[in-house]
Amino acid sequence: PCLSRLQQSFDDTGEGSGDETNEATNADVSLPFGWIFSSFMVCCMLGTMSFSQLTRWGVPPSRCLLGVLALSSVSCLAMAGSPSTLDGRESSANTTAYIAMLCYEFCIGAYFPSFGVIKGTIVPENQRAAIYNVFRLPLNLIVLLYLVGDFSIDSSFRICGCLLMVSAAIQTWLIAKKPPE
Repeated sequence: PCLSRLQQSFDDTGEGSGDETNEATNADVSLPFGWIFSSFMVCCMLGTMSFSQLTRWGVPPSRCLLGVLALSSVSCLAMAGSPSTLDGRESSANTTAYIAMLCYEFCIGAYFPSFGVIKGTIVPENQRAAIYNVFRLPLNLIVLLYLVGDFSIDSSFRICGCLLMVSAAIQTWLIAKKPPE
């Protein structure tokens, strides 16, 4: 159940913040979307490479995941608190929102390998497909609520940040409960 909640929280924030990231960057100015997308992909790759390096240095995947959840929570809350997401005008606050989005993309890059390793050690091979499909059900329900809810950009990022804080708390509890890896 805790593993399911962790996955749902992170996946829900990815579904919820994707549309809001587009809206938050759509001001009345011409934006270099190619450069923006490229920088997002570079940060995602750097997150994956960072996970690989940390595990080579002996940091357990569960600790990497905790850092990812904490940083992604801070990133979403920074996007929520950025004035550019509140009023849509071009300002230096766009820089804050953009850096927060880059941090979030970095977290996405580190999340998938760290969570994949953890799921691989916990979920039995012969039951993976069934269990993963059950994980997707609450995700789809939360995405549906999000789509029907018509939340503001600020509210969406705040909700995502709170979901990620809950995930970080669950991960902290799991690390404390389990003996070191």
